[in-house]
Amino acid sequence: MNVENLKANPKFTIFNVGCLSRLPLQAIQNQLSLDTFVCVRGLFKPDEIYAARERVCTRFNAQDDRKHDPKDAEALQGNFQKLVVGGTSGINSVPRLLRMFYNPMFAEDIFGMREIFQRLTQFRNLLYGLPKNFTCNGIENGMWTASRINHYPRGGGFMATHEDIGTINVSTQIGMKLYVQLLLMLTKKGVDFHEGGAYILINNEKYFFEEKCNLGDIVIYDGRVRHGVEDIDPSEMLDLSSFAGRHVAMCTLFKHFSKQNNDEEYNALMTQEVKVL
Repeated sequence: MNVENLKANPKFTIFNVGCLSRLPLQAIQNQLSLDTFVCVRGLFKPDEIYAARERVCTRFNAQDDRKHDPKDAEALQGNFQKLVVGGTSGINSVPRLLRMFYNPMFAEDIFGMREIFQRLTQFRNLLYGLPKNFTCNGIENGMWTASRINHYPRGGGFMATHEDIGTINVSTQIGMKLYVQLLLMLTKKGVDFHEGGAYILINNEKYFFEEKCNLGDIVIYDGRVRHGVEDIDPSEMLDLSSFAGRHVAMCTLFKHFSKQNNDEEYNALMTQEVKVL
């Protein structure tokens, strides 16, 4: 697939799926090759997602925010509330403002999200052609699942246009031909936030796909396509003590590193997580 020659008016294909055992995997992969992104609906119910988000909101405390040193590979393998502000310097940095709640499957289930994260990971694995439960319970073959919630705060949360270099690197290393990311929608545009949101850049035009999404939808996109998040409700005052804004859940496959193997390979992957455009 040539991601530089996308159709000017892509089709936002929605696959309605009731359970993992009936996934139309080939049809999803075929559509991804045409439009580079699709939506899967039905694996998560809106009420289930709303209740999960409320649990996270109830437990949220801005005083738990921490800055993360990219050289500390092990910090993200536990419950870690990471505040990311800036990103205009460093190798392949990308400007952004967001909060990330890392909650790996082998850490304490502080949000009651374990079953949701596992189901999303199983879907990812089936899509990748991996064993269904690969990394669902820990580190396997040097890989682990970075299950997390990304929060783009009301009042300007954003991420500049970029490509997912880290995902591509990991996919290549384990022999996969797919370079896709999965976003589980925890909020709905027009209800939880009103301006901005995620987009795919197509022929230098921003395509805001979230306007067609519901709570519990999974959007799958090719990480090589330029994409980002436009300012969330930019006319509102920014309040980092508030949980308001845009939220998505992700279960990205990460390579395992420790303090013992914090070498050049680790530095290359961690500093090139994204490529700004």
